[in-house]
Amino acid sequence: MFINSPIRIHGRLLRVALVLAGGVSLFSAGPAAASYGWPLKPFDRQHPVRGFFGDPRIGIGGDGEPSQQFHFGIDISAPDGTPVYATLNGRISIDPRHPDVVDIVAGSTQFSYWHVIPAIRSGEAVAYRTLIGHVEAPWGHVHFSEAVGGVYINPLRPGALGPYADHTRPNIHGFSFERSGKSVGHELSGHVDLVAEALDETPLAVPAPWDGKPVAPALVRWRIVGHTSWATAADFRGALPTVPFGSIYAPWTRQNHPWRRGGSGRYRFLLATGWNTASLRDGTYRLEVELSDTRGNTSRSNTAFAIRNDAQRAPASVPAAAGDETQAATTVGDSARLRRFVARVADTVGGLLWP
Repeated sequence: MFINSPIRIHGRLLRVALVLAGGVSLFSAGPAAASYGWPLKPFDRQHPVRGFFGDPRIGIGGDGEPSQQFHFGIDISAPDGTPVYATLNGRISIDPRHPDVVDIVAGSTQFSYWHVIPAIRSGEAVAYRTLIGHVEAPWGHVHFSEAVGGVYINPLRPGALGPYADHTRPNIHGFSFERSGKSVGHELSGHVDLVAEALDETPLAVPAPWDGKPVAPALVRWRIVGHTSWATAADFRGALPTVPFGSIYAPWTRQNHPWRRGGSGRYRFLLATGWNTASLRDGTYRLEVELSDTRGNTSRSNTAFAIRNDAQRAPASVPAAAGDETQAATTVGDSARLRRFVARVADTVGGLLWP
């Protein structure tokens, strides 16, 4: 799903969103009482979700231009024509740009229901669990989003939409060390990008043709075992990230599609861009990645790699400033050229004075 002007997220609004969302801890792994039920009947039973908050969405936007976005809600599977109900008391607004989008606004909170044929009109007051429309063909799902203070937040966080349980664990499918999207193997030098291919699975089976498709883990962290602390590469547990799409998802990432062959998404997380291998001595190390979902189900995996900088590093006559390897290389080259020039001048002068 693509929109022309996604809601912007700011640090201040994120704090407001978390407070208004009930002050729940985003690191909580235990069950939490839901603050609102599902927008489909039965309201008190979990429904299949085929698209997660933060999933990659890659395609053509409403303006006809290529688009890369984070999924700003969740896709709840439902047959076309299924009744859709309000998940809070508020006032109805039909998006003028998208007549199949119903918004319910209550104070600073806005719930949105996409791919819905409205059964109500803009400006009407609506009560919790009132019919607002029906799933529009051929979408086969409701895209449901929640925003507080203009900030999109994850409806599957603890204390929000429910009941919701998830006993699956995200998985690592592979590691890669790259430059410009191309693998450089596991013997490294210079600057490289660290990439992990990872995915989660839906806690409930999803109807065809979307069955068996991956969804994004809620949290991706990494470290060099024994040498660096944990760093966060992606965090979809609370608010939608404000960073560019390409700073979280690496090249060759693709989203899910409904076809069977080649239709499964590929989620490649960019752990670090231009990581400096010279920050560690030459030797063998392990890159470890940890994945978590919104319920704290966690998995870890690691891979070995080697740093081999010494064999390629020329001796420097002038030390470089910290973090300025380019300047160091230039200084080494200039010094070597100066010595050769002086030697040639000395040889020429010596030849003139002492034949």
